Amino acid sequence: MSSSPWKTFLASQLQTNIERVGLSATYVSLATVRPDGTPANRTVVFRGFAGEDHRSETGWQSELLTVTSAKRSRKMADIAAQPMVELSWFMAGTQEQFRVHGRMVAVQAGTTSDALRGVLPDPVTKKGAGSAKDTSASSSTGLATRAFLTRLSREGAGDNSDGGNTFDWQVERLRQWYRMNDQLRGTFPEAGDGEPLAIENMDNEGWFVNHDPAKQKLLEAGYENFALLVMQVESVDYVNLTTGEHSVFIKPKERQEQAMEESSKWVFKRLS
Repeated sequence: MSSSPWKTFLASQLQTNIERVGLSATYVSLATVRPDGTPANRTVVFRGFAGEDHRSETGWQSELLTVTSAKRSRKMADIAAQPMVELSWFMAGTQEQFRVHGRMVAVQAGTTSDALRGVLPDPVTKKGAGSAKDTSASSSTGLATRAFLTRLSREGAGDNSDGGNTFDWQVERLRQWYRMNDQLRGTFPEAGDGEPLAIENMDNEGWFVNHDPAKQKLLEAGYENFALLVMQVESVDYVNLTTGEHSVFIKPKERQEQAMEESSKWVFKRLS
């Protein structure tokens, strides 16, 4: 699957901004509608595209944006009532604004991949042979990616015996839990005191391990409360404040419910 033009452009500009201003470039405003119809907005952190990791090769790719949340967060109720959301992303290093519009769904404990197939038509796909580096769960691979690949292989060892060739959303949620920093991870257990929670290792099945039994119990409680929010993009509005350029990338309505296999499925319009 070739990347859509908006993804290639946004990812490139994000990398430039990270180099210029640091990780604050990943902060975005997420606008939702409350169940009572009133607007809500908050700052969240972009956690990358589903299935991808800029630090180690996973062998998977997508055009689905991800952020994380606690199940108790009010935005969970907003998204359940009205899944259409918008991200406003100002990149200070290049003086650009991206407004990303689309549908957001929550992946939490108990959410099945089958339930999401009709909601997220754009898939997470495996990279073609030769297009990725070795993705075996070796010691040189980051812990999050090793756990991800291990769990995929275990999930694929059942009746289908696909050896990890089928993407699983619970495994992706687990990968994002591994990627979170210890301080933030410590805020998820409702019974915790907010102290940092480290993942020290993983077991042979890919599950996280802390050798302190009390902290392991908190890790498990925190993970139960941890949700991954996944956004399928329908349009991207772009403004360059330096040059005055205003453009949009739009997925035609008749194609929004189909898997996008070609970048040409998106329409680009220069407005000014």
